[in-house]
Amino acid sequence: MKTKERRERVLQKLMNERRVTIEGLAGELGVSTMTIRRDLRRLADDDVVTLVHGGAVYNEGSAYLPALSVRERQMQREKSAIAEYCARRIPEGSAIYLDNGSTTVEIADALLGKQNIAVLSHSLPVLNILSNAKNIQLISIPGIYEPNAKGFFGDLAIRMIHQFRIDIAFFGVTAVSAEDGVMSAVFYEQALKKALLERARKKVLAIDHTKIGGTSFLKVCDLKDVDVIVTDHAADRAFLKEAARLGIETVQV
Repeated sequence: MKTKERRERVLQKLMNERRVTIEGLAGELGVSTMTIRRDLRRLADDDVVTLVHGGAVYNEGSAYLPALSVRERQMQREKSAIAEYCARRIPEGSAIYLDNGSTTVEIADALLGKQNIAVLSHSLPVLNILSNAKNIQLISIPGIYEPNAKGFFGDLAIRMIHQFRIDIAFFGVTAVSAEDGVMSAVFYEQALKKALLERARKKVLAIDHTKIGGTSFLKVCDLKDVDVIVTDHAADRAFLKEAARLGIETVQV
């Protein structure tokens, strides 16, 4: 069994059972306990699990946010389709903002063929992807670097955002629901997203269906404060119906 396949099976077992033992995984997958220890250590480094004596426990709860490197490996097909749609909808001459998140990284990749737009972002992966785009004006938002989010945050970032008027902001969020609105798991993301809400003419949630109906630690805004939701075909129909009732454009791709 290849390393990638084994680690995916370890993660799936954790998600299903919430707690695993090293001995049990080693026996089930036919590998050494040392190999399983390395796999669990890598997941712990990404904040997916907490190591305990003899095994690991899956991290969950409203205050939990997996590292971006983990989120980038989830729902890849859906995120790619969402990103392609978002990129096609950006008019030439627009100033757009790409929030941090795994879907906005996909949007950055989809923008490589665009021309005559300005892109602002505090996301290091977004900035890296677009750094060689010849026909895009790229503006880096400064701040304090947060390794898990792979982005720059804090007062400096917020003050910089307030200097611009943004045509379209694409938001990455931890969770969204009709009752609790748009949510984030950490304070430094909440404050920056609130600044974006103030400065963007159009606010777009680019989210796969797993973000819908969930919950998280901090509220960013009410659902009605969003203009557009772009998601996949597995999205909850009741949620989309309520969003449409609030006047939000909903798109499934």
